[in-house]
Amino acid sequence: LLIADEIATGFGRTGRLFACERAGITPDLMCLSKGLTGGYMPMSITVVKEKIYDAFYADWSEGKAFMHSHTYAGNPLGCSAALAVLDILDEENILERAAETASWLSARMEETFGAHPNVGEIRHIGLIHAVELVEDRAAKRPFDGGRRLGYAIYRRALRHGLLLRPLGDVLYFNPPLNIGRDDLDTAIARMKASMDEVLGR
Repeated sequence: LLIADEIATGFGRTGRLFACERAGITPDLMCLSKGLTGGYMPMSITVVKEKIYDAFYADWSEGKAFMHSHTYAGNPLGCSAALAVLDILDEENILERAAETASWLSARMEETFGAHPNVGEIRHIGLIHAVELVEDRAAKRPFDGGRRLGYAIYRRALRHGLLLRPLGDVLYFNPPLNIGRDDLDTAIARMKASMDEVLGR
């Protein structure tokens, strides 16, 4: 059974509708959520292949039905928001525009951080970008984890009005699919300022 967790990567975040498309795989089960409503409404979906659906489809008396529910299941407002997002993705060519923006963003991130003495690597797929912080670029020697520099930069970026996601000393930058280049330039400048202030550059 192959399960694709597309909670954070689904609905265009990687440049394709689903990340599993980029990997060339067809999962048996897919978990979808955040991008489905833009994060504004609690909504998630579990998508399964028909053979899995059929394995659990039965009258309750047969004892094979998968009884899965919770208090908020089938919320009509969440469903309406999800349908509206799907319409907008299609009508406004969001995925195509996001793919173009992702290429531009990757070049700008490389231009801004590619030669930074404390950046070991810039990783990206679609609009998801990650900047790895290192003490020594040539040796790719990490900083002492106890210094929590990723977290310190995250806190400094908040002061500049920018939200990053630190995972150790890797800073994730995940802008919205419909962001414009001027806003991206502002975000990149704020990210660089935050890094320079914390790292003393």
